[in-house]
Amino acid sequence: MSATDPNRRPGTCSPAGIQAEVAVDSAAYAQAARRRFQATLGAIDSLQAPVLDLGPPNALARELQRRFGVAIENTGTYDLDRERLGDLRPGPYATITSFEVLEHLMNPLFVLDGSRDILRPDGVLLLSVPRRNSWEWLFGKCAEHFHEFAPDELRWLLDKAGFEVLRWEEHGTSELGPGIRPLLRRLIRNLIFVRCRPRPRP
Repeated sequence: MSATDPNRRPGTCSPAGIQAEVAVDSAAYAQAARRRFQATLGAIDSLQAPVLDLGPPNALARELQRRFGVAIENTGTYDLDRERLGDLRPGPYATITSFEVLEHLMNPLFVLDGSRDILRPDGVLLLSVPRRNSWEWLFGKCAEHFHEFAPDELRWLLDKAGFEVLRWEEHGTSELGPGIRPLLRRLIRNLIFVRCRPRPRP
């Protein structure tokens, strides 16, 4: 079920907790989505197969397939808060991608643990999440996000899941518009991109 499903009630999330193709309600939203996509694409210089993308098929995964010439599997609309990744896609995978997924899940540690289980020892996890900042009280949390992560919280989460951070980037991807709030949003870094690998098990 995607965000455009006519049977989906307003204010509810998909069974997977994530959206396949988020409905574009305005030109500003579409522009902001393009900026996030470009920031994520710009941070990826290689993609080693086999690749698993968490979530349903989406435009960003299709662009990655085109750029790097690799086939990308996905987890579809399975409930990632309840379904073990190893049962859905046993792998092993050289690359797992999770772009703007963890913030929609109630238990991101469960998914990260599952990702580590099906990654090759030399594999990598590529992920992006919205960055929570100290000005959040000005904007409020997105209604579709169960979590938004401050940098120290995301590092703590990845460390607990057994990942070593290889690359960390923060980007400002909000579109500039009229008013004080759009200006403040434009000035802050609101997206975190991470490349990490599983630490050897003890």
